[in-house]
Amino acid sequence: MMKVIKKVVVKQMLTENRKQSMMEDYKKTRKQVEKEVKQLEFQLHKKLKASKNNYEYQNALKSSFNKEIKERNDKVKIIDFQIGQLSELEIGTEIKEQTIDTLHEINVGDDWNLFLEGTEIVIKDGIVFEIREGGNKE
Repeated sequence: MMKVIKKVVVKQMLTENRKQSMMEDYKKTRKQVEKEVKQLEFQLHKKLKASKNNYEYQNALKSSFNKEIKERNDKVKIIDFQIGQLSELEIGTEIKEQTIDTLHEINVGDDWNLFLEGTEIVIKDGIVFEIREGGNKE
C-alpha cells in the first residue's frame, strides 16, 4: 500500500439559494468596481485641475488614469457577462469551482487507469452531496 496525492475536482451544484448568492456577489462586486471608476475619475479631475499649465504632466495623468479606468470598465463587462451566463444556467447544473489535492491509497493490483480517471466532489448548498470516484461518473 502507498499513499499518493491526487487532484480532485470540486463542483458546486446550482440551487436556487446558490444562484441567488452568486448573483448577489456579482452585483456587489460590480457596484464596488463602478465605485472605483467614479473615484478614479474624481481623482483625475482633481489632479488635472491642480496642474493647470503643465500639459505634459496632464497627458501622463490622463494616460495613467484612463488605463486604470479602462481596466475597471472591462471588469464590469466581464461581470455583466457572468451575470448573463448565470441567469441562463438551469438549477441542478454543476459548476467547477476548484481543484484540491487529496491523499489516496493505492495498492498492488489496483486499476491504475481507473485511479487516473479522477474523483469529483459535488457540493450542494454548502454540504458534500456526492463523491464520484474514478470511473463512477454519471
